[in-house]
Amino acid sequence: MRHTLWGKIVFLGMAFTLLLAGLSACEPKPLTDKAQLKNTATTVYRTIREQRNEITTITNSLEKSQSLYVTEHKQKPNENLLKNKQSDVYQNFTTRTDAVAKLTAAYKKLTTAEDTLNTLAKSKAPNLPTEKIQDLGQSLKIISLDHTTFSQFMDEFTKAEQSFYADTADMNDEKDLDTANGRFSQYYGALFQQMEIMQANLTTASQQSKELLAELK
Repeated sequence: MRHTLWGKIVFLGMAFTLLLAGLSACEPKPLTDKAQLKNTATTVYRTIREQRNEITTITNSLEKSQSLYVTEHKQKPNENLLKNKQSDVYQNFTTRTDAVAKLTAAYKKLTTAEDTLNTLAKSKAPNLPTEKIQDLGQSLKIISLDHTTFSQFMDEFTKAEQSFYADTADMNDEKDLDTANGRFSQYYGALFQQMEIMQANLTTASQQSKELLAELK
């Protein structure tokens, strides 16, 4: 009886040991520095593509908004088109707002990637291309500054846009409309200029991430 009991204890002990070994084998192993860098560079490359698409959508929306206003204001005078959810002006506005939100979400991914790159660059691991990591990290820093400036411009533009549509809702005099339009158009110029800068810096970072990935193969 004692031998039988002892045999069961030994068997259960072995089974428990094998179970622990199996669980340990299933645990994900931490990424190596090289694997982490590859994942980060891939994220940067894909995220930049997303950002560039959203900037294009915002640019197209802004280019359409002025002509839409002129056409629709004649069709629906004495009406704040920005508050009419059935108007083309409002639909165009929501398209742009959605693109700005997606752009910001993508930007947050890049800030995380920048932190990872800075950590890897400081490690100076012999198997990592430190200079290329630093170059991409710096480009992401510049993109961060670009986004901050763009957000400030967009906030001010949105305030000016709301005032413009409210102020011109009952405005029918062509001269007054032209004056209001001309004043508001200054915001368009500033935004277009900023987005051109953003696209240029995104292009640089995209190329750097592509070159980094090529070196990590």
